Amino acid sequence: MLLSAGEKLGPYELLSPIGAGGMGEVWKARDTRLNRIVALKVSKDQFSDRFLHEARAIAALNHPNICTLHDVGPNYLVMEFIEGTSPKGPVPLQKAVEYCGQILDALDAAHRKGFTHRDLKPANILITKQGIKLLDFGLAKQSAPLKENDETLTEALTRNGQIVGTLQYMAPEQLQGKDADSRSDLFAFGCVLYEMLTGKRAFNGSSAASVIAAILEHPAPSVDNIAPPAMDRVLKRCLEKDPDDRWQTARDLKEALSWVTGAQPVGEEKAPAARSVLPWALASAAVLIAAGLGFALWRATQPVDKPLVQLSVDLGPEAILGLRGTIAVSPDGHRLPRPPSRRPARARRPDPQPDEGHATGRYGWCYPARLLPRRPVAGLLCRRQAQEDLRVGRSAPRPVRGAQRPRPLLG
Repeated sequence: MLLSAGEKLGPYELLSPIGAGGMGEVWKARDTRLNRIVALKVSKDQFSDRFLHEARAIAALNHPNICTLHDVGPNYLVMEFIEGTSPKGPVPLQKAVEYCGQILDALDAAHRKGFTHRDLKPANILITKQGIKLLDFGLAKQSAPLKENDETLTEALTRNGQIVGTLQYMAPEQLQGKDADSRSDLFAFGCVLYEMLTGKRAFNGSSAASVIAAILEHPAPSVDNIAPPAMDRVLKRCLEKDPDDRWQTARDLKEALSWVTGAQPVGEEKAPAARSVLPWALASAAVLIAAGLGFALWRATQPVDKPLVQLSVDLGPEAILGLRGTIAVSPDGHRLPRPPSRRPARARRPDPQPDEGHATGRYGWCYPARLLPRRPVAGLLCRRQAQEDLRVGRSAPRPVRGAQRPRPLLG
């Protein structure tokens, strides 16, 4: 069926071709009813009832990593139009694991609802700004054993230097005509992962027979020279010939990949450097310790600028009695002054209280207040000072003129 831009298939107007495959052509089209851009996949033959029923069931899948199926026509599928590119290797390990995690999320969502992709390949994977999108879910089922002249097998070979088929991603049970299940998708996923890491196909050949022989008989290829050993083990388990020996669920496979990135989060070119970090750290610590000890020994043998002086200071009886004191050092470090004494004060006998209208005199006598001048008499001393004057022989001051003889206080 020849198609050209401007033609209409139902309410969809064809705008420009996107690509072509074994099942038909893919066009960029416009929905004239909703005025939106869609991708129209036109089949070469009319759809069977079973194919139509499965397409409607796939339309019920709602996942951010699965291309949405909008509508189904007599010989075409209307899908979400996505702008993106297919993954091409080699891809850095961390980025490849990120893409594979989203692919496995989409596969797990479909497998839980009983759908198998059956045609997982890089051409059905698009990398967009929002992430990974999977196309053609459940629409490429192979119900009969493949033969040498089958169209799918013939289109799988290299033609004019360009890969146009899907044979290299088929699981052994698909080639043998057995029913495909979720483990068949995981085999195809292993082929996609190997191609992401290396940029080459896991199984290839110059003819259809050689490709089939490689998938059925040749051991799984290894990536131990460019990826951690854990990644190589995960990949080889994906490509096991027996479905029972593969990963059984996409969820388990994603968890295994997360462990690989957790043990080796950096690129493969940094793996040797990561293993040599510990010896360098130990050597650096030994050098620092040796340098510290050498500096301490050298400092101990160097003469000081000023000789050390040993001082003997008498701190007085307070130090013997255990009284507290403060030691002060002069700014130049040559003098150590003695702090002021903090001898506890002796208890004094309370001064006798004068009678009302009298004042205390020099010797503890009581003078009438009316005989004292209005201004305080200079030289009045306390009783202790008066006793000191008597001891040293000082004469007592003459009484105030006109004052009566004071009488001593009792007691």
